[in-house]
Amino acid sequence: MRKTITTSKRRGTWFSLNRTERSILYLATRLELKFSSLDLLRALTSILKKLEQHGETLYAWLQRGIKLAWAFSEFAVASGNKSARSWRNDRSYAVYLGQVFSNGTRGRSAR
Repeated sequence: MRKTITTSKRRGTWFSLNRTERSILYLATRLELKFSSLDLLRALTSILKKLEQHGETLYAWLQRGIKLAWAFSEFAVASGNKSARSWRNDRSYAVYLGQVFSNGTRGRSAR
């Protein structure tokens, strides 16, 4: 569970959880207790699934966005914009592109 929390913090998905969910996970990793409450175990499972789904989405956006950022950067550099090389390493820009172009193509046929 600690590995999941660390990974989610690196991906930025940790902060998509509300304060109560983060607190439950934090306490679950810090306390040396056996969980006998079925409701608590269900809550933990639900929170971990939520983190996993957010992480998969972010990773998919990043993968798609990196390809687009490289393509846009290459075109801009070829057009004379030398500073466009920095677009290739901008993670926020890549995630943004991945998100915009993933959401923009739903329900449409490729041309």
